[in-house]
Amino acid sequence: MRWLAHLVAGVVLAALVVTFVIPVSRGAAVLDGLSFLLLLLATLAVGWILGWKRPSNPLGWLFMAFAGLFALQFPAVLLGDAVFSFAPGVSTWLYWYGSDRQDTWSWVPPVGILLTQIPLHFPDGRLPSPRWRWFRGYTIFALLVTSFVLSTSPAEVVPGVDNPTHMADITADPIIRILVFVGLLAASFVGAIASLFARYHYADGVQRAQLRWVLWAVSLAAGTLVFSWVASSVLDVGFLQGTVLAAYALIPISIGIAVLRYRLYDIDRIITRTATYTLVTVTVLGIYLLVVTSISLLLPRLPSLGVALATLAAAALFLPLLRLVQRWIDRRFNREQYNAAKVVEIFGERLRNGADPHTAAADLVDAAEQTLHPSSLGIWTAGGSR
Repeated sequence: MRWLAHLVAGVVLAALVVTFVIPVSRGAAVLDGLSFLLLLLATLAVGWILGWKRPSNPLGWLFMAFAGLFALQFPAVLLGDAVFSFAPGVSTWLYWYGSDRQDTWSWVPPVGILLTQIPLHFPDGRLPSPRWRWFRGYTIFALLVTSFVLSTSPAEVVPGVDNPTHMADITADPIIRILVFVGLLAASFVGAIASLFARYHYADGVQRAQLRWVLWAVSLAAGTLVFSWVASSVLDVGFLQGTVLAAYALIPISIGIAVLRYRLYDIDRIITRTATYTLVTVTVLGIYLLVVTSISLLLPRLPSLGVALATLAAAALFLPLLRLVQRWIDRRFNREQYNAAKVVEIFGERLRNGADPHTAAADLVDAAEQTLHPSSLGIWTAGGSR
């Protein structure tokens, strides 16, 4: 099975190269699809590593399927162009799958895999419990029905080529579309995400750390999406698509770290630091805007003075506010690390103040036991060991 991971990853990577290089050679803008390409490459890399290192876990194969279903669309169109003159029927079906239309359906299977099958099987490849088997069948049924309904929508797969599955009655009925998107697809997404919280409730310490990695990445991606919406509407900034897709790439990366258990418990420190810098940044930005607005209202002829004062205030407040918020968050959300830091600080203070050399070893043992919780502990000294 390990060799199969290399083969699948190589095929998908070749398809991504074709998808990116050929449009650029034809004059397409490089940056148009670069952020999406980076997302697919990150997903493919994680899938390849998991398929290679954990071949029995389906998550790696699901990630490679996600990247592959997107990557094969453009090569399918190229192949359709090549065989159209002598096999128009084959070309029609290739266009039906791969052509880039506004009403295309081919996004449903990969997005469905990402938002239903991967959450249901994270982190060990198994469902949260046997009771979730019916829901997994429901999500597969929902993806198949949604793909079928959407595939019947366009009358043509490309200009001049009729859609072989076009069914006007299904496409035109709004009740069917509402049932498909809300009753099937949306319900599948919500239920699959809810399975992560259900799994977290009954998980042990290791699985909870694994789930925190994913929940952190999902929260960061959702926050980036909301920020992009606000920036595009309130601040008159274009939609930050590249930033949003880069944030989405954190999700497969976090899953890869969690499944491989690489620096697993660093997630607690990452979460607290993310929360700290987010709160401090929002607070400093609010103070900056408040000072600029106030000075502009009081001294409308000196707008540059408001900007200068606001910049100085933000720069002066950042580091003290960062330390204050970091200590506050550690005390409340990372208590074990906070307590360990206090123990080390107290031990260091006692050494600096001239601790009794006869009790220093015992104090060191107590500090190590309180912070590291080792199963056994020994200290080697010049005269032997303790």
